[in-house]
Order: sequence, then C-alpha cells, then structure tokens
Amino acid sequence: MTAFLIEHPRGLFLFDTGGTLAHRSAVAKHSPLNFPPITEVLRRHGVAAGEVKLVANCHFHADHAGGNHHFPGVPIFTQRHEVEHARTTDDFTDLPSVVDFTGAAIEELDGEAEPLPGIRIVPTPGHTPGHQSVVVETREGRVVLAGQAESFSSDYARHRYSHELSLKGEAHGPYPEWIARFQELDPWRVYFAHDRAHWQRDAFEPFGG
Repeated sequence: MTAFLIEHPRGLFLFDTGGTLAHRSAVAKHSPLNFPPITEVLRRHGVAAGEVKLVANCHFHADHAGGNHHFPGVPIFTQRHEVEHARTTDDFTDLPSVVDFTGAAIEELDGEAEPLPGIRIVPTPGHTPGHQSVVVETREGRVVLAGQAESFSSDYARHRYSHELSLKGEAHGPYPEWIARFQELDPWRVYFAHDRAHWQRDAFEPFGG
C-alpha cells in the first residue's frame, strides 16, 4: 500500500496512513515485504508525525487508515458515507485505530471539498461507499491520487476507454460513474495505492481525439 505526502505551502498533507499493527503482523506472515508504521516511514524522509497538518484517507480499511491514531488533533478528511459504512459494517475497519482514538478529529464531507488551495478531494465510490481520491495541482500538471478506486492502472485505462466509447455512442464495457469526473479534470497522471505503475496521459493524443 502506497501513502502520499504532499508538500503544500500551508503545511504537509498526508493521504493514507498505512496499516494497524495487527494488519501489518498478518501480512508479514504471508509476505517477505516489510510494512513499517507510517511514523517510521515519515521519519526516514526527515518528517516527524507532528509536522503533518492535514490527513485524508481514501477509505477506512485497516491497511489505508490504520495509522490514523498517530495523528491526534489533526483534521482527517473523509466522506460521511465512509464513516457510516465503517460503523455499521464488519469490513476490515479497526475503529479504535481509525476513528475512535483519543483526539480523533474526523472531518466528514458530503462530496467534493478543497481543504487547501490546489488540493481537491473527489468522491470515487465503489471499493467502499465513501471511497475518495485526491486531486493535486503540481508544476508538471494535475495529478490524481486515486487510492483503491481501481486496483491496477490497467483497470483505469480500460474504464477510461469504455467511457470514451460511450460518449461516441459506440458499444462499450462498464465503467464507474466517477470516471466522467476524472475525464473533466483531465489529469496528467493518476497514481494508485496497490499498483506501483501509474497511468499517464498521452501528450500527443488529447482525450476524445
């Protein structure tokens, strides 16, 4: 699972906080990979947890939001639907680590929001009802951190193509509703939490061409 730290003029913005101790221990039994706590990952990059000013989770599963408890008092942005889902469904959510820890400052959203200039949160329901992605304006272009909206970048490319075919009135496969919003945003790159590969727009063939 990949988390993203955004360096913004108004402070550090962290997208996803990694797994709980229980989740990381379970994964370690079946994988040679080491998944350290988010605080250790930040430390390796010269960042203390206390320096993070804002947090958002793509969703509340324990592998994406299990480190939330390391950030008491820090606003954690999520969709209201995701909070409701976490509290009413046995769906791999560790409530004490994710939303019920001492000092939890959960900011519930109803749709899109811009917590900082140039950083926009966009609902991308599917994997969970309240899944969300983060859109970042960078010097190179608009970047989307899509979390687990898609499992693989190839899935995104396929759904994107299906949406393009639908606009042309041609036969097409299924695609999630949020794909249309992504096409409006016209991102330069899209990153995913469980795929080291990313999708990048073809500079020589604009969308719809």
